[in-house]
Formats: sequence, structure tokens, C-alpha cells
Amino acid sequence: MRLLFRLVVTGVGVAVLTGTVLHRYRPPMAETVTGTDGSTAAAASAGNRNSEARVVGWVTTTLGAGARLQGLEQRFQKLAAAQPDLLAGAYVAILEDGRHASLNPDRPMAAASAIKTPILLLTLLARSQGDLRWDETLQLQPHLVGGGSGWMGFEPPGSSFPLYMVAREMITVSDNTATNLLIERLGGMEAVNRRFPVLRLPGTRVNNWLPDLGGANTTTARDLALTLAMGENNELLSQQDRDRFWTIHGSSRPNSLLPLGFLEGLAGQGVGGNVDQALIDRGVRILNKTGDIGTAYADAGMIELPDGRRAVAAFLVEGTETTPYNSPRMRRLIQNMAAATATVLRDGPQPAALPGSANPP
Repeated sequence: MRLLFRLVVTGVGVAVLTGTVLHRYRPPMAETVTGTDGSTAAAASAGNRNSEARVVGWVTTTLGAGARLQGLEQRFQKLAAAQPDLLAGAYVAILEDGRHASLNPDRPMAAASAIKTPILLLTLLARSQGDLRWDETLQLQPHLVGGGSGWMGFEPPGSSFPLYMVAREMITVSDNTATNLLIERLGGMEAVNRRFPVLRLPGTRVNNWLPDLGGANTTTARDLALTLAMGENNELLSQQDRDRFWTIHGSSRPNSLLPLGFLEGLAGQGVGGNVDQALIDRGVRILNKTGDIGTAYADAGMIELPDGRRAVAAFLVEGTETTPYNSPRMRRLIQNMAAATATVLRDGPQPAALPGSANPP
């Protein structure tokens, strides 16, 4: 009995001593705040930020990590040199192997309505991270009414729209008021501009409510391509929001820049009829969003090729003081760069996809 008693006392003493040591020297843990619903908001928020930073870093590093498509870059340079009064930016990258080509990829240029693609990404990131609901309503305020394309600006102040409709109309009909509603919901222009560098989009800024006819809102060809690559990643967006990104982005109607130029690269100039259907008949699908303010044009999209490869392509062209307003040469330069891209992607080497190329390990 004495032996049993001593063993019990010794065991209790060792347990107390061990617990004290572990409590004193435990590793630091993130502070959590438990809400009334039992959620740990701080931990979840920190986890979201860490996960986002990891995936964004991975996408940024892998995009364009392969060999340069030097022939395509030379073609871009030649096309731009033939239009000395135009400023051009281009970035093309194949997602599966990282081969890429660029022309002034980091030059900030007027974004026009191409700014709506990064805004869509921010919206769906916020939804994936639980910061907004897809079915919540946004109320139209007078300072958010934008002219130009779209119909929401013609509705009376105080009108309410579900967020999913606002996001869709921003892309489908390039609704400027819808874009302003989303910028406001995301915290305003300054909040949006703080998010872009976090997502490695340093040349993208919103300085004016839309329509930004003066071209103060900027982006770069690389930023637009990276935005599309992030929209493809289901580690950054939930699978549901990734699908939403491409369903909405694919609903954009204009196809006279990147899609038409790409089709001309495949079939030759003079093609007519339904551009999107002609591309599908050749096994190609392009999900793009254009921008046009008369002094600048843009188009960026995901290109799905018949062999299963995917490429992101972004083109920006801006006029100078001597360029006529709405010059067709600006549109033609984007079409020609897209045609050159089609020729290279069609005729170039086609290595097998790298394992795990769609998402980080």
C-alpha cells in the first residue's frame, strides 16, 4: 500500500511539473477572437491572408517562368515600331510550360474598361474569403452613377441590385455604374488600390470613378495577364468562385480585338461572320474583356487551345498627342499582335503539361 501511495504521489507531481513547463514554454499562438457563433475571426483572417500571399507568390513566380518566345517578341517589336505615334504593351504566357513573350509589359497605361477584370477578381476574392455575400444588395448612390456603357446608371438613386447581377453586368455589358458600385462595396478607391500591390499588380490603380475618359485609371499588360492567371487558380478562389470568374468573364460581348486578331492568325485576314463560333470550329475558345476610351484600347483574355493548353494574353495600345481620336490603327495593332500570337501558339513546340501546373503543391 505504501508503494502504491508513493507511485500515485510521484505520478501526480510529474504531471503537474510537466504541465507547468509546457504552459510556460509553449510556442506562441495567433490570438483568436471567438464570436457569438463560435467562430475564430482573427485566426481565420490571418489564415486567409497567409494562404492568399502564398498562392499569389506562387502564381507570380510560375507565370512566364519558361523560355522566352523570342520570335513572337521580335514580331511585337516590329509591329509597334511601324506605328511610332502609338504606345503598346503586350504579355503572353502559356500556363502549362511558362513560355512567354512581352513588349513593355510593366509600363502603366490607360486601362479603360480592362480595369474591370481586376475589380472582378477582387470581388470574388472577397466572396471566397467571406467578406461579402453573393446575394447581398448594393444600393445606387448619386456619386456612383456613371455614363457610357451599361444601364444601371439610368435607374433612380436608391435602387438596389444583388451583387451577383452587378458583377455580371460589369463584364457582360461593361456597365460603368456597376463597376463603381463594386469599388464602393470593396471599400472605395483607396482600399482597392491598397489591395492591388498585395496581389502583385503594382501598375494597376483606380484614380477615377468610371467612365474614366481621361485615362487616369491604369494597368499593365503583365498585371492583366497575372489577373487572369489568378482567376484560374482554385487555391486562391474557391472552386465555385473560380467558375463564376470565368462564366462572367466569358460573357463579355466584344470580340473585335483579341478574338478577331487571333482568328485572322489562324485563318488569314478577311474572315467574317461569327468570330466566336469560327474560333470554336477550330477548337479555340477565348474569354476576354476589352477596353476602349477612344485614346486607348485594351483587350485581355484566356485562350484555350485545341490540344488542351491554355495561354493568357493581354494587349494595351495608347495614342499620343499626334494620334487621331479613335484611330483604327490602335485597334489594328492589337489585332496584329493577337494574330502573331496565334501563329506562334499554333506552329510552335507543344511540350507536355508540367505536373501540378494549375495549382500550387
